[in-house]
Amino acid sequence: MMRRHFLTYLALSTMAIAQPILDLYGKNPTVFSAAKLSSLEVALFVLVIVLVPAVLATGLDRATRILGPKVNEATRLWIIAGFSFLLGIAVARWISVDGNIGAFSLGFAFAVILPIAYDKRKAIREWSRWLSVLAVAVTVSAVLQLQPILFQSDGPTSDAVIGNKDISVLQIVFDEFPLYSLLSDDGTINAERYPGFAALAQESTWYRNNVAESNFTHQAVPAILASAVPQQEGGPFLTQYPKNIFTLFAGKASVGGIEPVTSLCPKRVCVKSDEANALFELSRFKNFMRDAGYVYGQRVLPPVLRKYVPSIEGTWGGFGAVANKFKEQFDVGALSQVDAIGRGTQDFINDSKSRVQVVHALVPHAPWRITPDNRVAPLSPSISTSNPESEDGVRDTYQTFLYQVAAADNVIVDVMARLKKTGKWDSTMLVVTADHGISFVPTLPQRHTDFTEKETISDIYRIPTFIKYPQQTTGVVSDCAMSNLDLLPTIVETTGTKTSWEFGGKSVAQSCPTNRVRQVVSATGETSVMSGGFEEVLERVAYYSDVVSNKGPNRRVAAIGSSASVIGEPITSDVKNSEVSVWTVNQKKSFKNVTNQRGSRVPSLITGTVRLSTPVEVGTEGIVAINGVAAGVIGELSGARDVVPYTAILDYTLLTPGDHSVELFLRSPDGAVTKVGLPR
Repeated sequence: MMRRHFLTYLALSTMAIAQPILDLYGKNPTVFSAAKLSSLEVALFVLVIVLVPAVLATGLDRATRILGPKVNEATRLWIIAGFSFLLGIAVARWISVDGNIGAFSLGFAFAVILPIAYDKRKAIREWSRWLSVLAVAVTVSAVLQLQPILFQSDGPTSDAVIGNKDISVLQIVFDEFPLYSLLSDDGTINAERYPGFAALAQESTWYRNNVAESNFTHQAVPAILASAVPQQEGGPFLTQYPKNIFTLFAGKASVGGIEPVTSLCPKRVCVKSDEANALFELSRFKNFMRDAGYVYGQRVLPPVLRKYVPSIEGTWGGFGAVANKFKEQFDVGALSQVDAIGRGTQDFINDSKSRVQVVHALVPHAPWRITPDNRVAPLSPSISTSNPESEDGVRDTYQTFLYQVAAADNVIVDVMARLKKTGKWDSTMLVVTADHGISFVPTLPQRHTDFTEKETISDIYRIPTFIKYPQQTTGVVSDCAMSNLDLLPTIVETTGTKTSWEFGGKSVAQSCPTNRVRQVVSATGETSVMSGGFEEVLERVAYYSDVVSNKGPNRRVAAIGSSASVIGEPITSDVKNSEVSVWTVNQKKSFKNVTNQRGSRVPSLITGTVRLSTPVEVGTEGIVAINGVAAGVIGELSGARDVVPYTAILDYTLLTPGDHSVELFLRSPDGAVTKVGLPR
């Protein structure tokens, strides 16, 4: 009898829980790569999702038998009602009934009708058991979709012969890094803000007409590392991209790889930590299961309940579950991805043999919390995969991004210094690129494109690319129409490597390939040809310099709007403001005991509200002052009324060690300044 009840629970839980989760994860297998789950853990994940809800329900059913048949039967019907409710709201989301009333109505209808039907009709009970075969179907479907993870290989045997073993290769792949963000108005690297990249350009070849191959990491990085046109189905796994930079040079040179998202390097080649290599690691699996619960809640629950589930917006790939590497940036490990480049560089330096080292780092990828002096700011409330609707909201986001670009520049300074100090610089082929860019245009997605918006195409696909060839001493600017597919063939030619393997790109080491048709893809399957040149980047530089000025040092990123000239200057007023009744700063306590220690918390981003007693004039801006010096602008006050939520980016250099006072001033369109004072 209990076996038959188990089959009923299994059928219902499969439809209500397992199918929504495994369908989503099966279509997005990159989540498992990013979380670095082993094959055993992936298999266990599938089994837990399919079996555990039914097993727990059966256990509860069995436990209540000691309380008598009536209690046991009532418990059974309540269990069926619970699964039926989840099934109902899942169906509501599936048929796009996203409102609270519709979702709850369907959920409660299922929760009432199905248990009654089960209780009254034998045929329904029989059908509920036969439907348990869906568990087998869902499991088989998941296994088929997850084959690249469940059945891993060591990749093909390379036939490569390296002709010049005196050359080592260090390849750094940044993430979400558009070229326009590095440039001055004249198209040169902005040396005042980004001295590292400017110095690199002086000693390398800057391929300023290079384009990314895809707009999403799970396609763009394999395109770089395997020189292969991205596959629309599947994920970034060795089984799908077997001929890549790791397998090509494995056994021919020392090889190392840091891959926070992809899994292209065989475990036998890229030596990882004991935890990463473990077949089962409890905390890793537990966190993944927890995050799967968040994903389920966001996918199934009605809006009124969904708001209590931790958001999955802004995490890599749109999942809380994929983000073990990415999520470290949300808390104490904000510098983890910056440090990954340092670790990879040190591994490269420590190796006395010829080495090929790849480091993909989620920098300057969101969340944009790192300041130019490598401290950690609060998390922006605007973190999302789509840009805010307001220009001011987008500007706030872009400011935090620019601060983190400066942190990426610090990495380049460090890499160059280490290579030169250890005598490795001359013999090293240093390849620096990005998987794709990012766009900051109000209302539009930051990375997704269907190729109808010319501006966002340039933002997303035109990325910084530098190659410092061995023995290169002077900088070269190249307008070669290349793509990231060309990087691996260029490495092959530069190292004098002979192989029968064929690649999707062509080497640019000696000459620029002619008659190129640079077709790029989007993660959703659309394609486009990138036929323009560097002039398209210059158009975007001009656009973004109006959003946040590219003049002056990094501290000037805080200088925006009509009050930009005031930022960094002492500010005071004897006139008391009458329009603001009270204002708040959520980070008020953070202005005490500020330190300049690397990785320490610093309130260079503040949020809060401004309560207005009367509407303010259009063009009015709030000026946040630190110790009497204008530090940032609140643009949300222009033409505002009532209670105004705000975000302000502050001049981080004013946040020196010690305690600080923070005040608000209002600046009217005519330049008149009135004092609001301290926050509540």
